[in-house]
Amino acid sequence: MLAQKGDGVTQWTWARPGARNETTGFIGRAAELEAVRSAVTQARLVTLTGPGGVGKSRVAMRAAHQAAVDFPDGVSIVELSGLRDAEFLPNTVATAVGLPEIASTEPMDQLLGHFADKQALLVLDTCEHLVDAMAVFVDILLSHSAGLVLLLTSRQPVALPGEYVLPIPPMPTPEADADEHGNDSLALFVTRAKAALPTFELNTDNRSEVVALCRRLDGIPLAIELAAVRLRTMTLEQILGRLDDQFRLLSGVRTAQARHHTLRTTIEWSHELCSPPERELWARLSVFAGGFTLGAVEEVAAGGEPADWDVVDLLGALVDKSVVQRVEGVGEYRFRMLDTIREYGAERLEHSGLRQEYARRHQDFFLRMARRAGEEWLGDQQVEWGDRLAADFDNFRVAMDFAVAHPSDGAGYGLVNGLWGLWLGKSRLTEARRWIEKALVAEPEPSVEQGIALYYGAYYGLIQADRETGDMVRRCRAVAEALDDDFLRARALYVETYEMLMWSRDTERTLASYEQARQLLKASGDVFPLVAGYINTAVYHAAHGNPAGALRDVDDCLQHLSHIPHERWGRNYMTIARVLALWADGSTAESRELGRRMLPSALDQGETMSLAATLEFLSWSACGEHEHEHAAILLGGAATLWRRVGTTLWGVRALSAQHTQVENTLMLGLGAERFTQVYTFGTRLPVPQLIDVACGNAHADDAAPPRHPHDGSPLGPLTPREREVADLIGEGLTNRQIAERLVISKRTADTHVEHILTKLGVTSRTQIAATIGPGKPTEA
Repeated sequence: MLAQKGDGVTQWTWARPGARNETTGFIGRAAELEAVRSAVTQARLVTLTGPGGVGKSRVAMRAAHQAAVDFPDGVSIVELSGLRDAEFLPNTVATAVGLPEIASTEPMDQLLGHFADKQALLVLDTCEHLVDAMAVFVDILLSHSAGLVLLLTSRQPVALPGEYVLPIPPMPTPEADADEHGNDSLALFVTRAKAALPTFELNTDNRSEVVALCRRLDGIPLAIELAAVRLRTMTLEQILGRLDDQFRLLSGVRTAQARHHTLRTTIEWSHELCSPPERELWARLSVFAGGFTLGAVEEVAAGGEPADWDVVDLLGALVDKSVVQRVEGVGEYRFRMLDTIREYGAERLEHSGLRQEYARRHQDFFLRMARRAGEEWLGDQQVEWGDRLAADFDNFRVAMDFAVAHPSDGAGYGLVNGLWGLWLGKSRLTEARRWIEKALVAEPEPSVEQGIALYYGAYYGLIQADRETGDMVRRCRAVAEALDDDFLRARALYVETYEMLMWSRDTERTLASYEQARQLLKASGDVFPLVAGYINTAVYHAAHGNPAGALRDVDDCLQHLSHIPHERWGRNYMTIARVLALWADGSTAESRELGRRMLPSALDQGETMSLAATLEFLSWSACGEHEHEHAAILLGGAATLWRRVGTTLWGVRALSAQHTQVENTLMLGLGAERFTQVYTFGTRLPVPQLIDVACGNAHADDAAPPRHPHDGSPLGPLTPREREVADLIGEGLTNRQIAERLVISKRTADTHVEHILTKLGVTSRTQIAATIGPGKPTEA
């Protein structure tokens, strides 16, 4: 998780390991960058089009960076090349913009809520393989937001009304006397040539060959880069000669369509310059999505003939030839292929008749990784496992997709079950439940793996306080009994008991059932549901006025974790339960100190729900100490995180009642206007800054908002622009007239009016006008 700062803009984002970064310097494209800058100020949907390799993604990334200052609510970049199943498009985008998938609401609904009132730029990179789903997705986003702008890269437009299509052309080809300072194609070739051969210089002796080469390649950046790297083994004359041989197959006018052939021919030429083993590895690497490690290459792509491959040398050769790119990874290098090059490799693999064989090898490798992760995640390497699994998330999706399409030997269940630490630790519960449903449909016969999948599906649904989870709870029990399996019986009893805790008021029976489940789980050595059960009861006891019982459960749980001293997830939740218990016992200072010590660990792990709960309980402690402004900031920050979770305080009624009581106390102590102002300030703080405030590390200016000059006015919660709109409503103007007066779109005016109604707690324009009063401008 990163706090990104630049150009005065700070945004909290969740970094996905393996996402594309600029690994080489950016060359030229001034006109294209200016065109994009202008386009995103005129249209809300801008699509950069052009053939593969022309540089759409690089232009989009650089333009987004430059435009960040114009979007106060941030810029988010979502790379979609590794996404094969359009069903998970909303999940992927929600995760990339910082909305963990741990909600009972649909990811699309989360996105609509997130962007509804934001002035933000969302970049969706590589959309052509999802174009139909993308059209629907983009249309919904735009129709439910007023200030969101989308920048897409695609080989074809999405064909929506209002779409601003901006073709990205190849770089200009050079004139005979051009130099690298006056032509982007030459500048790119020279830069990449020097990287390949440090002694290379553009001079009068080689200028004509370099100019001819850039012309022959039509100024296509990827083609130029592939040619430049050949200087390690060939002279300019040899490169030109080989290209001439290739291009004799192409004749006629050099049209835009011919440029597609130019790139393909360049890739084919690079392919022919590879040795046969290098070509074979290129094809086999196409089964990966998003990126891969050396270990994955050795396991997936080195099988079959020839048996004497040196994969390290072959992969290094493909990196040297710019077929494969090397990027920083989690503890080791990762590798990736540009989409155009991967697609060419996929064609070769398909033509060889070996695609399914290597797709299965890919599935089997990630199945082994998932199973090992499932066994080790609740251990000392928990954080490292979380990062490794997240880095390969695109590959796991591809593997699960193959597994449910080719069901055999429970591979789909093995993948989705083994990834329980990823689903839980990285807040992807909604997607986990969908994959579980897919696996259940693909392999309906009862099995132990099916029973475990049903257990996880029920558990994730209960965390999300989803009342529709009951069916999966009962199916878990049915499989346990059908197989006469005590391990599954223990897990089935646990989710049955958790369901009772959520919806039943029979406390005595529920706690007795927990005790029974614990005995069964201890007998089977099943640690995770045992820990999860202690979390449930510790929070329940603390919420219902039994702090001693809560602390007893915390200590008992930590005993079961004593053999894994560096485990974090369970310890974080035990700490949260202790924070709540100490608060309930009146030990406010001790509760606060413990909560502050825990926050950095939760932030490092990136687990939204633990952050939300800790900030909530720290707010309660601050309220008890009469630090009302500090408490309101933390309560507002917790509210933002709870919205990402999808349920506040796990749906526990007693905790929800206490939340309301704290809110009322703060409202009375601060007054409605100041409470709203401070609470709203908290909702907008980036999470790292919010943690600094919670821990007492922030400067005074950052720890509370300044008092607004209109605090004495009933319009205190409104922004300056909303005050302008309120004044015009008071004058009797319609939304369309307001839009014309303020030179904004009617849709934006509609949104401002909705926000004003919500913030003032009124239901009509007449009430807004009455709040202002006749002849009382807000002086915004």
